[in-house]
Amino acid sequence: MPNQPSKPSICRSGTFTSPVISPMFDSPGGYSKHPEFYTHTVTFLVEDCLFRITKELLEAESNVFGDMFLLPQGDPETVEGKSDTYPVVLQGTSKKDFESLLRALMCRQHGANRGSDLDRDQWISVLKLSTMWDFHGLRNAAIQHLDVPFQSLNPVDKLELALQYDVREWLLPALLTLAQRSTPISVEEGRRIGFENALKLASVREKLQLRTVEETIRRRSGDVIRIHEYTTRYLVLGDRDKEAEKLDYTPFICKVFDL
Repeated sequence: MPNQPSKPSICRSGTFTSPVISPMFDSPGGYSKHPEFYTHTVTFLVEDCLFRITKELLEAESNVFGDMFLLPQGDPETVEGKSDTYPVVLQGTSKKDFESLLRALMCRQHGANRGSDLDRDQWISVLKLSTMWDFHGLRNAAIQHLDVPFQSLNPVDKLELALQYDVREWLLPALLTLAQRSTPISVEEGRRIGFENALKLASVREKLQLRTVEETIRRRSGDVIRIHEYTTRYLVLGDRDKEAEKLDYTPFICKVFDL
């Protein structure tokens, strides 16, 4: 089989270009390899740090890495990931994010209920990379760990993450909380969630409606009392009514945001 040139590994804007990974060679002396306890490692370069990881840990959880390891192989001496000299370069990925992903993977490997030692920022890193590299189980674990009260994700945090990483189950609750709160959307919050979304949310929160009121006027003319009934429509200006915080904006949110 002719040698094939190695391919670069690039991660830009959530797109991962799969590298070439070294094949499984027969061990010297004709010894067999144990199917469970003979592991293969792959070396990654993230920023200025080398990581050597069990390949099976990645391919078992990620469709992207699983497909990547099946690619045709090149020269075994220069295949990316086989050694520290020729690592798989993960461009666009931070060391902090990659560390968090690996810690979460190790927690899942050693027990489904472990992982509480990761903090909020680490789980956000896990959500980011698991979404980008199709770690479906790990992504669900990150969503579950972030969707608990002690993680202190405010509605803007949740909406921003939901929009970035397609967590659709967070969209409606976050939008509803922001629609009900007394304070308006700030400029900084608008930057975080996108100004188009901020304007849509403002239309849900601040849409003015004419209020119809029935009024009765009584007039006395001598011994006769004349009663005039009519309706009028008017707008009330001033601070946002506190009762608005109790309203259910769900139908309007679903319509405006096409949920």
